[in-house]
Amino acid sequence: DMKDHFLSREINLRTLAKLLWEMGKPDLAEKYFIRLLEQLSLQDPLLGDLYHDLGRLASHVGNLDKSMEWHKKASAWKKQNQSSTTVGKFI
Repeated sequence: DMKDHFLSREINLRTLAKLLWEMGKPDLAEKYFIRLLEQLSLQDPLLGDLYHDLGRLASHVGNLDKSMEWHKKASAWKKQNQSSTTVGKFI
């Protein structure tokens, strides 16, 4: 079905980005992380992890300012979605 196809595509782009990173191609890895990021909705559960991946990648290549930006986004996203998830569980 369509959801499974899209989920498979998300995982494949993230996997490809991580593989490129491990192969020593951080610029290409970032390109695929960003490409996936642009396809996700703001409520997608993968978003927080993707921000974290981008933060780690930026740190790996020595771009600490960019790394901090991505980690702040990850933290803010997780905090926001954690509170909305908690509210949803009580209803």
